[in-house]
Amino acid sequence: MISLESLPVEKWLEMNAKLQQKKSAARKELAEMGIVEKDKKNKFDGYTYLSESGYKKIFTDLFSKHSLEMKSDEIEYHSIPGTEKVPVGRMVKIRFTLFDTETGFFEATEVTGEGLDRGDKAGYKAFTGALKYYLATTFMVATGDDAEKDSPQGKPIQAQQKPATKPRKINKKQIDIIKIKFQGKEDALKKILENNNVSRVEDLTQPQAIALLDAINKKEMEKQNDGTDHHNA
Repeated sequence: MISLESLPVEKWLEMNAKLQQKKSAARKELAEMGIVEKDKKNKFDGYTYLSESGYKKIFTDLFSKHSLEMKSDEIEYHSIPGTEKVPVGRMVKIRFTLFDTETGFFEATEVTGEGLDRGDKAGYKAFTGALKYYLATTFMVATGDDAEKDSPQGKPIQAQQKPATKPRKINKKQIDIIKIKFQGKEDALKKILENNNVSRVEDLTQPQAIALLDAINKKEMEKQNDGTDHHNA
């Protein structure tokens, strides 16, 4: 893997923009598919769902078409309390890394998954849950599911409480990029920092920095598209 920290800021921005454009193209293609058909049924609770194999079939084709690749690394694994009917519980934290195979540029996202089972499949279910969550949220997969609706038994789904984790701080590369992007726009940056309840760029968290950089990339892509449209016109 290439060292992102050693890349010049301009090269980092260029390669990151290419990766984000590919993600955007993949999302657009998924959106055009509409609601993805669920291919399996849970016989115990009587509900249908999009299986792991269903996700993999969709994304194997999609990644191949858009020159993307993904790998996963387990960084945490431990037991969690189960229930009377499904006593075995597991929690995993997985780092998913998405690559642009044309440039080698990548981005990593950590996702937690939980699984309950009556036997030895709780760990597998936890990993599958993390994988589905990562793909669904990263690429906006429309399956028609709603986490806030009632469970198949008619009772509200209760989210298991997890210990709060402290968000990681922004890294040096992100600090440099944000400062470059806001040169001559200090008032706009000050307002953004105030909205995030911090006084310096260095005090932003990783989620705040990623959201800000995504917003910058989106605006730049929109400007590029507008310029292309006007030129073609």
